[in-house]
Amino acid sequence: MSRPIFASPEAAAQLLGLVAGGAGDSADDAAAVGEDELRGRQPRAVRHALQVLECVAASGAGVTGQEISAALGLSRATTYRLVQVLTEDEYLVRLPDLRGFALGHRVAALFPPPAPRPPLAARLVLDRLRAGLRGGIHLVRLDGVVHTVVDEDPDFPLIPEPGVREVVDGVCGELAAGAPSAVRVADRWTAIGVTVLDELGQAVAGLVVVALQDRMPGVAEIDARLTPAAVELGPLLA
Repeated sequence: MSRPIFASPEAAAQLLGLVAGGAGDSADDAAAVGEDELRGRQPRAVRHALQVLECVAASGAGVTGQEISAALGLSRATTYRLVQVLTEDEYLVRLPDLRGFALGHRVAALFPPPAPRPPLAARLVLDRLRAGLRGGIHLVRLDGVVHTVVDEDPDFPLIPEPGVREVVDGVCGELAAGAPSAVRVADRWTAIGVTVLDELGQAVAGLVVVALQDRMPGVAEIDARLTPAAVELGPLLA
């Protein structure tokens, strides 16, 4: 999972047109929506705009306004106004068939080049690990500008549901900071991760298991499965 797209709420507001003089700060816009959270200077409006972008990034091209509204728990009026602003400013684009949205070129320009796909030997390690452990097992690079999922579990993909991003980002943050393992819980979700180290002992990636709390195996069992795989992956990812 990547870190927040913008460095600060102020930077986000400036770019998204949610400050004075921007698209989200006019009296006409406020009247059209009638909801205080879309007033330009309120941090909540900025957070909602970023959440919309994150939801589209996590869901992939084609996600609809209704799906964004449901995933984030925002009203339809708020969601559609935010989508309109983000589309006008080219942070989102409407697909040609008009059935959904995708990230626009202005968002893509904010990101570094994507991390390369893991080599075949690393993918085989992940295949064996996934075959013997219940839950979504994801490989996240920790050594780039942002934390990037480079091999997502195809059977249990990350979904834009409340709690999922929080637990994954929390675990990855702890692993990148030097923790050998980490556990995070939010809403219905649990994430457990271990660090993949290179030959110099530097964190290069994290193996992260994500599952519903009532379906997550015990921490000891997860560690016993993830740790040997992380040792095997280290030289393959360095």
